[in-house]
Order: sequence, then C-alpha cells, then structure tokens
Amino acid sequence: MRVNLLQSSVNPRSAGRTSAALLVMVVALTALGCSKLQARIELKEGNRLYQEENYKKALEQFQKGLQLDPGFKEMWRSVGLSAMALYRPGDSSPENIRMAQTAIDAFEKYLQAFPRDEKVREYQLTTLLNAERYDDALAKLRATLAQKPGDEMASKAIPTILMKAGRLPEALQFIRSQPKPDPELLHAIAVTCWDKSFRNKELDLVARGKFIDMGLDAEGQALKINPNYFEGNVYYGLLLRERAGKIETDPEKQQAIIAEAVEYQNKAKALRQQQLDKEKQQAAASAPGAAPVH
Repeated sequence: MRVNLLQSSVNPRSAGRTSAALLVMVVALTALGCSKLQARIELKEGNRLYQEENYKKALEQFQKGLQLDPGFKEMWRSVGLSAMALYRPGDSSPENIRMAQTAIDAFEKYLQAFPRDEKVREYQLTTLLNAERYDDALAKLRATLAQKPGDEMASKAIPTILMKAGRLPEALQFIRSQPKPDPELLHAIAVTCWDKSFRNKELDLVARGKFIDMGLDAEGQALKINPNYFEGNVYYGLLLRERAGKIETDPEKQQAIIAEAVEYQNKAKALRQQQLDKEKQQAAASAPGAAPVH
C-alpha cells in the first residue's frame, strides 16, 4: 500500500496559516520594492529640478523620496544642497532660518552615514558660517581636531572664524598654541587690527591702543618666522604709523616710531623690487629665441 507522505503530514489549518503569512510577506516585499523604486523616481525628478535651479521644488521631491525610502541615506546630501541654495545669508525671517536648519540637519544625517565625505562637511560648515552660528561651527571643528590632531583645514578655519566673530585675542591665542604658527594667519590678525584702528574713528584711546599693540605683536611674530614676508613688512610699518599718529603724544617718540616704520616700508619696497626683477628674468628666459641661462 502506498502512503502519500505530503497529504499525511500537512494539517489543513496549518497550511492555511502558512499561506496567509507568505502572502503578507510577498505583499510587504512588493510594497517595499515599489517604495524604493518610487523613491528613485523622486530623486531623478529632484535632480532635474535642481539642474534647472528650481531649488524649492527639488527640495520637495528629495524629501518625498526620503519619506518613501528612509534608508536611502545618499539623498540627504541632495536635501542639504537644495536647502543651502535656498538660504539667503543676512535674512532673519523665520522661513529663511528654517531653511538653514534644514540644510545643516540634512548634511549631519548624510555625514552620519558617510563620515569621510569632506566636501559635505565643508558645505555644512559654510552654512553654519553664513547663518552666523559661529559657536556651532567652532564646536564641529574642535571635534575634528580632537579626532584628527593637526588637521590642516580645522587648524586654519578655527582662527579664521574667531576673527570673523570679532574674537581676536582668542584667535591669536589659538594660532600661537599650534606647533608651527602660520605666518599668514598671524598677518590676518594684524590686518584686522590695523583696519579697526584706521577706519573706526569712534574708538577710544585705550581700545585703539589694544588693537595696535595686538597687531604689532602678531605681525612681529609672523616676521620672526619669515623676515622676508612682503605683506608683513608693509603692515608692520602701517601699524607703527597708527601708533605714532594716534597713540603717542611725545613728538620725539613719534619721530622715532615713524623712522622705524620707514625702515619696514623700505624693506617692503626692496622685496617687491626683487620679486619684479625675478619675474622679468623668468619672462626673458622663457621668451622665444632666448639664450640659455648658465
């Protein structure tokens, strides 16, 4: 006698439940697949709108795509770029502030999935700076330095942001704390100090004196690192003239300060002439038919 093993081992009720479960699974997987497909359709349409500079509509498309497929992490970059394009620096309206926050949050979510994308990190930092959220930008850069000591981008960006925020003493302190202080950053401090003394007619004597002393201090350190720094010599002389004309009241001391300023001015002129002579020689050497230089 033959036995049908399939018929004898399957309970009809159990078979029914299994079939229902499989049906639910198939429907769910089909729906998931459709959502992923639709998300990519939204992305494609969003890309088209972005290329046409229709950033508002593009942002809506990218956000729809993420609603359909939250796992599509790459799309956060597109959300951030669209919101960044819509943001207008200096506009304090609630809608504009919301757009900056949308961009910052989108870049953050993208970076959580793709932490090595330095370009997107720059986009986020730029948005923070344009929104004048200096402390948030500094916090991210300091976190970068903690993870990657000596990171060149962060080491240069931190004092630049501090200067932009008007926190010059803090910027100078940070530059000096580096193993190799950057003379160009020190020079930037000096230029900012000179600009504040030269252009602000309402500064009181004490505040003006602090700016001039800080500028001379920073530029002096830059010139110790590179004595032949043309711009450094120019601004050291200009700062000395600020001191002579706006701080010092003793005529003899004024003349001594001006004489020192002239020395730096003359050195700057000599450095500039050396550079011009070098450029002329290079141009002559590369001219057609020029004799070889031995």
